[in-house]
Amino acid sequence: MGEKRKLVMVDLDGTLVDTLVANYRAYSRALNEHGYGLSLETYARQCDGRSYKDFLPELLGGGTELMEEIHEKKKRYYPDCLKYAVVNGNLVAMLKAMRGEYHTALVTTASRANVESILGYFGLQSLFDLVVTQEDVKKSKPDPTCYLKAREHFGMKAEDAVIFEDSSAGLKAALASGSDVYMFRKAEIGGGER
Repeated sequence: MGEKRKLVMVDLDGTLVDTLVANYRAYSRALNEHGYGLSLETYARQCDGRSYKDFLPELLGGGTELMEEIHEKKKRYYPDCLKYAVVNGNLVAMLKAMRGEYHTALVTTASRANVESILGYFGLQSLFDLVVTQEDVKKSKPDPTCYLKAREHFGMKAEDAVIFEDSSAGLKAALASGSDVYMFRKAEIGGGER
């Protein structure tokens, strides 16, 4: 088999794995310990698909130290919440089929700790040749740096890469990277589609 000449990049939360409820439960528990309430609907509408550095200050009214403390607690609670996550079996099957011709990269705003928890929980560690997390870039999505970094790692041009995404921030990052993008649509909390 020859050298791989293409790259597929996949977002984690909401694309590879539906982690909405798992993330919500972990954040809710951490926020409750500090007297903050959070509904699933609010989390889905304002937080899902965004970096904690963007949405936690909005929920807390500022405070970097408190934001980091809550995020650290969330990461500790997260593994216990993974029973609420659902893997996208169709996408996993596609990635396995593509591995002969494509390099595979997981590109996410999630923390490395959360990524390792999810991939381990679902046995998906060997699915990716590269994992890019929030710790690997200075700016999170919608900035395209994460996708550009993955492409650069494999020496790929924009036209030789494809991206799977689900959030508006992810879509903006993917489009700004110049590669083709496929979007996943999610069911709205309480029914309907968005």
